[in-house]
Amino acid sequence: MPKITIKVTLITPELTDEKTYNAIYHPEENSIIYKEEDKTTTKVSLNEKRLRRENEELLMEYLFAEEKNTKGIVTVKSLNKTLELNLKAKKINQVDKNIEINYVLENDEYKYKLEVI
Repeated sequence: MPKITIKVTLITPELTDEKTYNAIYHPEENSIIYKEEDKTTTKVSLNEKRLRRENEELLMEYLFAEEKNTKGIVTVKSLNKTLELNLKAKKINQVDKNIEINYVLENDEYKYKLEVI
């Protein structure tokens, strides 16, 4: 499993966040896994266009399909409750291991961008 360096940019209605991480690329499933500063483990499945983030308190999983409505799932572990959120990928641009997803989550626009550097 090759180690890679990635730059992740998240643009939300409130902020723009850009960070660099050491990550692991899993070629057999075409996915990238990295750990954020708050110990959240993030997995990006490039074939499925799936984003999964998990920490002690939350599990979030978004499956993106361009120009289609899907459901995002957020589980609050301490409450044992799962929420379904309305999700629509407006645009997905992927070149090799780099991916950029523009999406609407519950009427707010977001942009997630992962680049191998």
